Amino acid sequence: MKKVFILILFSFLVFPQTYSFWIWSPKTQKWKNPQLSPLVTPKLQLEKALKEFGAQRYKSALREFKKVVIHYPDSFQASEARYYMGRCWEELKRPYQAFLEYQKVIDSYPNSTRIQEILEREYKIGEYFLNQKPQKWFGISLYDLVEHPSIEIFRKIVESAPYSEYAPKAQYKLGILLLNLGRHDEAREAFQKLVDNYPDSEWADAAKYQLATSNVKASLGIEYDDTYRKEAMREFKEFILRHPEAEFSQKAKDQLKVLKEEEAKKNFDIAAFYEKQKKFKSAILYYKLVAEKFKDTRWAKKAEKRLSKIESKVE
Repeated sequence: MKKVFILILFSFLVFPQTYSFWIWSPKTQKWKNPQLSPLVTPKLQLEKALKEFGAQRYKSALREFKKVVIHYPDSFQASEARYYMGRCWEELKRPYQAFLEYQKVIDSYPNSTRIQEILEREYKIGEYFLNQKPQKWFGISLYDLVEHPSIEIFRKIVESAPYSEYAPKAQYKLGILLLNLGRHDEAREAFQKLVDNYPDSEWADAAKYQLATSNVKASLGIEYDDTYRKEAMREFKEFILRHPEAEFSQKAKDQLKVLKEEEAKKNFDIAAFYEKQKKFKSAILYYKLVAEKFKDTRWAKKAEKRLSKIESKVE
């Protein structure tokens, strides 16, 4: 026993900083560290945390705000503490951690007066990650291995606050991100959801254009099935007809022109194949299709030239 006492005394003398904050509580019959204990009311504890935040001691502030959340979870101050924990993480350049804290306010304290501000902050964090170039190792993108954080963030905004001003634009940015990641079917679903749920939104027209663009990109990976291409052409035509003055109308016209060239070439190649096989009736059928249906493409004149050479062979 004497040796134990000497050892403890030695530790106090050599490492005073280790034990200087521990005191004995007669009430609980336990040692406790005041630094780890909250103040007697959530209001006082929040004020202490806010002082640390105001002094830009963000790590210390995090610890103090956490005490409010842990020890007074049902208080008004708890929602404020959780909000400021997000602010601390932002100041510490940890945006994803900030998003997680902000989302906890929405999930646990839906009546918080901070909700609109939090949605704005979450949206900006989503845009931050959206605009970051992904890291690559040996040609492999980080987001080939893990989910892009903006996908989670934008989906949460729409899910948590579907009637907020941030929902339609978060839905649009989600579609753009999925499109850029090559996830064309998911992108189509995202844009279609925007068109269906927010038809009067300023983002609706852009979403209609991107619906067609999604089909164009999807068609690039399909050699024989032109379903996506035809659907894209239909959607571009409909978009131009309904929104002739829209910002994306000229882009839609340019895209439609490219698609027509591609479809004309496809039919011209089929005609050329039949001609080579000496199946001239079938070749004439496809050359006429190109010449008549795709007059405004460069393949129309080529088809007419081929027609003039092989029609005599059928007679």
